[in-house]
Amino acid sequence: MMNRLAYHILPALVIPGFLFAIQDNRLNVIPTPQMVTVSAGQFRISGQTRIVLATGSTAGDRFAADQLNEHLIGLGLSPLVVSEETRSRSRTSDLVYIGPPSSVRGKSILGDGLTSYTDAMRKEGYILTITNDGVVILGESERGRFYGMMTLLQMITKEKKGAVLPRALIRDWPLQTIRGITDDLSRGQVSTLDNFKTIIRYLARHKLNVYSPYIEDIFVFKNHPLIGKGRGALSPAEVKELDAYAKRYHVELIPIFETLGHWENILLLPEYAAYAEFPGAHTVNVSDERVYELLDEMIGELAGAFSSPYFNMAADESWDVGLGASRELVRKSDLASVHAAHYKRLFAILAKYGKRPLMYGDIILNHPSILEMIPRDVIIVDWQYWAGQSYPSAGIFRKAGFPFIVSPAIWNFTGPWPNYLNTVLNVRNFAREGYDNGALGILTSNWNDYGGEALRELNYYGFAWTAECAWRPVEADPVQFERVFFSNFYGSKEAGQLVRSAYQLLSNVYTHLEWHEIWRHPLLPVRPSILNNLWRFQAIESTMPLVEELLEKASGLATINKEHFRTIRFVTRLNSWFADKIRARAEIRSAQQDSTLNAEERDAVIRDVCSRMIAGLEMLKREFSELWLRTNRDANLHLLIARYDRQISYWKEIAAYPLMEDPSIPSTWLYHPQANPLKRDSTATHIPRAWFRMTSESDDAHAPGGIQLLADTYGTVFVNGTEVGTVFARRSLSLTVEQQRVKAWDLTPFLRPGKNVIAVEAANYDEFGSGGINLLGYKTTSGGTTMVVVLDNFVKVSDNAQPGWKEVGFDDSRWLPAATKEVPFVVVAPDFSRGRLSWIER
Repeated sequence: MMNRLAYHILPALVIPGFLFAIQDNRLNVIPTPQMVTVSAGQFRISGQTRIVLATGSTAGDRFAADQLNEHLIGLGLSPLVVSEETRSRSRTSDLVYIGPPSSVRGKSILGDGLTSYTDAMRKEGYILTITNDGVVILGESERGRFYGMMTLLQMITKEKKGAVLPRALIRDWPLQTIRGITDDLSRGQVSTLDNFKTIIRYLARHKLNVYSPYIEDIFVFKNHPLIGKGRGALSPAEVKELDAYAKRYHVELIPIFETLGHWENILLLPEYAAYAEFPGAHTVNVSDERVYELLDEMIGELAGAFSSPYFNMAADESWDVGLGASRELVRKSDLASVHAAHYKRLFAILAKYGKRPLMYGDIILNHPSILEMIPRDVIIVDWQYWAGQSYPSAGIFRKAGFPFIVSPAIWNFTGPWPNYLNTVLNVRNFAREGYDNGALGILTSNWNDYGGEALRELNYYGFAWTAECAWRPVEADPVQFERVFFSNFYGSKEAGQLVRSAYQLLSNVYTHLEWHEIWRHPLLPVRPSILNNLWRFQAIESTMPLVEELLEKASGLATINKEHFRTIRFVTRLNSWFADKIRARAEIRSAQQDSTLNAEERDAVIRDVCSRMIAGLEMLKREFSELWLRTNRDANLHLLIARYDRQISYWKEIAAYPLMEDPSIPSTWLYHPQANPLKRDSTATHIPRAWFRMTSESDDAHAPGGIQLLADTYGTVFVNGTEVGTVFARRSLSLTVEQQRVKAWDLTPFLRPGKNVIAVEAANYDEFGSGGINLLGYKTTSGGTTMVVVLDNFVKVSDNAQPGWKEVGFDDSRWLPAATKEVPFVVVAPDFSRGRLSWIER
């Protein structure tokens, strides 16, 4: 790898007729080439131009030639004839020549002393010369020649009489070896095969060489058909197809497969719950030998599908280790040792399948002694997503002697529009810090939290910025990058300038929204913000029409990627709907308090407001579905449509009950009186397990026919000693899991005439957690009306379970009344009549 000092002391080129410009990107290429010289003049590609492949050229060189022809066809021009160079007869002008420096033409160019081919260029570098007579692409490697072609494609300008290229000389090579992105498939969006291929081509066009799909349960395992069922999982055959496709574009598919944390999607399945650290845990139980048998089998299948010698075993955010089944194992040593032992077990499994391990470094940074317990050939993927000026972790891994890769983020996971203010700083500064500390490269993370609702098509800016920062980590300039990116992406300088302005408006801190704000119940107070919320809503209202106007003008000027305008417009309309939602809340509150309106007038105003909001949301729902299905499999879409439907049901409920003031659940969180659920340290009393029960006569007013249960964080319900069901899903970034945090059951099959008992065993496995529940009853009257029954005052609790505690005849006279405790959860009330359960807000 070329060090930073060597880069700066390379001799300047002095070529007659050219002006030297080391950082000039007038050629509009991403990533910016390392060394460029330009002069007056141009080469015109015509129908007589030929592509000439050097003697001994490879299939990869012909593939590179095909890329030029495909590009020309895309511009509406005719493809060029491709031929091989021969010693007896060689075309000398009006050609695009592809070959190694050792070819006849390569020796001629290098032999005139006007340029040189250095060691730094051998693996992936190239020389690209464009004169009035033609184009020559020289590269010692097939990949270098391909990258020379990728640069050429970006330089082509279409004119009435064909395509032209500016006269230039480029000497180019990357400063980082690994340049790529990671792509979360496991929380929602799983691309169609065509979309995967589109992403791969885009990465290759910008000289990114790694695409790393993140996998939890999105793979079809031969002996585990329930894992990934209905989730759009990739089959081994599909992976192999993508793997082979990517290789042609010099992109390596490196799988990321979770091997410790973030197993919640799998562990939620009853058939795999036994592998969990505890019920609802996000990590596997490292003290269970069966876990390693399962991981060995799964890794073996993945290893057979992905050809890369690298395998990212992830193992990040394993916060649950030692809180359940492995508690004793940790007590006998420490968390660092237990983690290190797990890692080494995985290293051995990967070695068996011929894979070199990569892994995330967050747990290691929390327990640095791990660095002394594991071999130094493992590659650490150091993820840091904050927009900082420096990142000390890079220095920690360098000093410890570990190879590492920096991993910033495209901030696409918090809301409908990526937070590109954070992205630009995070990617640039972390890439530079990594390069200064000898990092192998950069893998920018792309996450799909909360169901993958943020459409992946908005990430291309972040992909291209990653390419710029990976290729030139010291000199990457966001202003110059944006000028080139938008012009290239839309095929028009004028369209690019307009869309760039739209991006800036959408990325403003005052117009950037989070999903939790958008889907919050409309009558709940607006989520607190570090910004003035009134200013935010005014900014959104005033800005979105301007964005729409910019997009309308740009769409008439753009020549490529016009389909992206619809995606951007969708975000502006969703933002506008959110601003209208805040206005609607104010209109409803005003109508409720307006004494000049009679009841009929008041209700009519509120119904009209709700109808307006529902109509807008129905339109957005249809548009979102269409956008999703353009690039993604239909699996998991229902999880996101459920968010639209839940929000619509809120407005319908408000219209039905115009005087509604507080949409929060009427039942409270119940704990043992001595528990301290808000106190998360060792100074307070914690009751990790608690047992609750309530008795009632079947004809009592408070006797429910059904119940809804929320648990903090685990609860099993019994009726008259018979188990009814369990809630054990915990807060997660997975929408699959989030939808399992609230459950309800019809109790009538379990009730008997006379006395009945509802009992709940509760547990919290967090280090300082207390077991608690929120229990709400419901019953249907003879007239068919569903009534809510608040049970709080009838529930007793104990911190230990005595024999028979679930039975009707048990004496609970010494049990204490369950205590209401404040917890940091906002819960929306259910609407049992419409079949809607509660939702835990965030």
